[in-house]
Amino acid sequence: MKKLNFGCGNDIRAGWDNVDIQKSPKLTKIFDFNKFPYPIKKDCYDLIYLSNVLEHLEKPDKVLEELWRISKHNAIIEIIVPYYNNKGAFNDMQHLHYFSDKTFQTFVERSKKINKNRKFEIKKLTLLPTNIGKLIPKAIREKLSLFIGGLISQVHVKLKVIK
Repeated sequence: MKKLNFGCGNDIRAGWDNVDIQKSPKLTKIFDFNKFPYPIKKDCYDLIYLSNVLEHLEKPDKVLEELWRISKHNAIIEIIVPYYNNKGAFNDMQHLHYFSDKTFQTFVERSKKINKNRKFEIKKLTLLPTNIGKLIPKAIREKLSLFIGGLISQVHVKLKVIK
């Protein structure tokens, strides 16, 4: 199984290809994630992991399309991004985008309409609660999070690649 740790920063994983924008001798590749296409062959990876990366990039939809290109059929792209209605999402001035659970549902449906066939399927989508959010039952927490910030910290989604 070939695995890519995309935008890894200091999270260097043994047995993975670790790539980032910032230079480090421990990385497999260093390149600008805002420039397409990526210097990676198509149909390479079975698993791609990116945690707190998409919110920093200019065109997250183009990034996901490029990750699709370098993924094998049935690969999983696992993504963690900050939840839009959480103060923590706005702590970093480098954040360009904010995400909700609907962001990925809309992306999957829109890519299907544009490309005339499905490229992604959502295998799992979870709203990760903050410490305060954990005190409220999930069903209530997720409804309240639309109106009250600070209950959800991140969106965790697993996309299955369809080719």
